[in-house]
Amino acid sequence: MNPILTFTRIGKRRSAGCLLFLLLACSVPRKKAPVVYPPGYLARSYEQVNRAKKLIHTGDIIFRNGTDEVSEAARSMNRSDTSYSHCGILLLENDSAWVYHALGGRYNPGMKLLREPIDSFCNPRDNNAFGIYRYDLTPLQIGVLRETVHRHFKNGLKFDMFFNFETDDEMYCSEFVFKSLNHSLEGKLSGQLRLDTIPFGVTTDDIFLNPACHLVKREKFVL
Repeated sequence: MNPILTFTRIGKRRSAGCLLFLLLACSVPRKKAPVVYPPGYLARSYEQVNRAKKLIHTGDIIFRNGTDEVSEAARSMNRSDTSYSHCGILLLENDSAWVYHALGGRYNPGMKLLREPIDSFCNPRDNNAFGIYRYDLTPLQIGVLRETVHRHFKNGLKFDMFFNFETDDEMYCSEFVFKSLNHSLEGKLSGQLRLDTIPFGVTTDDIFLNPACHLVKREKFVL
């Protein structure tokens, strides 16, 4: 299919997604003046992350709020709560917390599913808040979730620049989290999908505002 026609068709359905597509696809890194952080800011912020690490269970969902223009566009896609711009799945591996998340554009030129330490994911130089949330999963469901995430990572799941929830070969961040969770829960979250509204599919706040989800830890970095 002609990519311009595809973009136009999707754009009519999800204007916010189009804005994010354009920012991801067309923006280039701009040179910025070096940021001078207040004394102790970074140390305090990373201490907040370190405290949160002690509460993490495998299968928790982590959210962050970025401070750039792409994050601003991502927040605009949320239905009601604009606290966060991005999300991923936490897995404890070798006594460390790792975040698996779908990211594209200049932040991830390879476009493949990322795996990075929580400290990097919550980097206070680029984000001003993060939150950890939990669905009550059984050990069996956690095992399925882990297997699903690892399979997507091994297969190099690509980021979906068109934000098309109807396909599974490429996924955007909240789509990856939702579909992975929903698979482990044998489809129990399917009733929460919004397929007749804009945005189409699932948004970041759809995940943490779900009645089955509860807060573990929420932090803001204070300059």
